[in-house]
Amino acid sequence: MNAPSVTATDTTKAPWLQDDLRPVRTPGWRRGFLPLLRKELGEWWGTRSWLIHTLISLSLISGVVAIVMTSDPSEDPRVVFLLLGMMTSALAVVVTVQDAIVGEIQRGTAAWVLSKPVSRTSFFLAKLAGYGIGFLSLWMLLPWAVFNVESRLIAGGVPEAWRLIGAMALWVVHLTFYLTLVLAVGTFFRSRAPVAAIGVGVVLSGQFFGDMIPLSITSLTPWVLPDMATAVALGRAVPVSISAAVFANLTLAAALTGVALWRLAREEL
Repeated sequence: MNAPSVTATDTTKAPWLQDDLRPVRTPGWRRGFLPLLRKELGEWWGTRSWLIHTLISLSLISGVVAIVMTSDPSEDPRVVFLLLGMMTSALAVVVTVQDAIVGEIQRGTAAWVLSKPVSRTSFFLAKLAGYGIGFLSLWMLLPWAVFNVESRLIAGGVPEAWRLIGAMALWVVHLTFYLTLVLAVGTFFRSRAPVAAIGVGVVLSGQFFGDMIPLSITSLTPWVLPDMATAVALGRAVPVSISAAVFANLTLAAALTGVALWRLAREEL
């Protein structure tokens, strides 16, 4: 009997049915971004992380809002939802993301990953996108959906959607700043403690000392965004320009990203 001959790959098959491996050639800073992003998303949605974050976010945000709705009708639930949600999600970013880069460097996985054909820019941006999608889904959109259900069942009506959407957009900017801050700080240290201390310090400084600083300065920081979001949700006048505050915070986030990429490019892993 003749031995079976080895034939070339059947090119008539659909690409996902072919058995051969083909290299993916993505030039420049985008090299390796999609595989790294899939890895980051897998750590959110392929493990119990999504369940843990869901339980915590709903307990801290939706649970407290429900208690306020039933116990204190004079308190506007939109204010509680936004102020509590923006504060707790920022702290959750610090607690969760402090280990994102430091942990990989300590375990040696960062050096292993970057020894592959991936760029350091993709390494950082994949983490930024992966964590951003996770927090946007589980710490903002999910509590928002539950808040609308709570408003209908407990308060008897749903808040004006367009006002709350504007407030949620400011929440996105707020979360983006803190996510970028913690990731960027993580490129400068080799332990979690200073990363967590700086992140928590920035979050709480605005809470405790924001009123002591001139509005012309705080309007350019994330500290003004929670009060601005509540004003938008309630239809009240905002004392400073929303567009200026959004532009300033996104510029800060972009600057932090640039600093982090500069640091990673010069880091010996």
